Amino acid sequence: MKLVRFSTQGQAPRLGAIQGERIADLQASLAATLTRRGVVRAQELAASLIPASTRQFLEGGVVSREAVASITEWVTVDRGAARLHAPITDPGKFICIGLNYRDHAEEAGQPIPKEPPIFAKWANAIIDPGEPILRPRGSNALDWEVELGVVIGRTARYVPREQALDYVAGYTIINDVSARDFQFITSQWMTGKIFETAAPVGPYIADREEIADPHVLALKTFVNGKQMQNGNTKTFIFDVTYLVSYLSKLMTLSPGDLIATGTPPGVGFAMKPPVALQPGDVCRLEITGLGVLENPIKDA
Repeated sequence: MKLVRFSTQGQAPRLGAIQGERIADLQASLAATLTRRGVVRAQELAASLIPASTRQFLEGGVVSREAVASITEWVTVDRGAARLHAPITDPGKFICIGLNYRDHAEEAGQPIPKEPPIFAKWANAIIDPGEPILRPRGSNALDWEVELGVVIGRTARYVPREQALDYVAGYTIINDVSARDFQFITSQWMTGKIFETAAPVGPYIADREEIADPHVLALKTFVNGKQMQNGNTKTFIFDVTYLVSYLSKLMTLSPGDLIATGTPPGVGFAMKPPVALQPGDVCRLEITGLGVLENPIKDA
């Protein structure tokens, strides 16, 4: 399933599943299915099992998944008539991994890390596909970072590496937008990572049936049509199994937690001369099986 948050005609976003050129409204479809079966409180039950929040839906676990699997009456809208929003906007934790591609560490002039460097973003940095990235006031070194996003689906604590993927709900694209002139003021990177609009996410979350192996995915970035990044998760230093296991030993991972797994080479600040995103630019990211995430750049 490709899980989206979508809206039509200015209504509040709701959960859907992409079905070719249509989007199935999951809550409405479940309500229609329950009504067809003679359930009196169909709308109320459907809203409980398939809420508008992706995190709350994932917290429903097997019960919510079985509710979706039970749908027989589909309520759909034309994909072209719908606006896609970030597929998750309320992760309990937004965990980011740095220097996770050997060739990116080399281009950045950094030693290969012995353990994953970890920093965080907050949910208010997340924006929708198509929404503008706002260059922070005072920054002249705004940069792109295409990253594979991992969405946790089950509570995970002290998870063995060989079982780690069982705790993953699915995958999405994240742009770890970075204000480099802020980032390198101190040894702590977060200064340049946490501004509002610093995390475009989308366009959907593809579950593990859609992405059977997260370690063979091509990642690309284009700025105004010119390719800047071209990497592959084959070259992870710490792969998804390692990261989920490692993080679960440091903290409890919960349904809806979001992990940005690092970026491949081709970032702007490492180019000679350095390249920075400017107002009017358009940044387009692609990952195999996860669609396209595109955002324009504007000044804050």
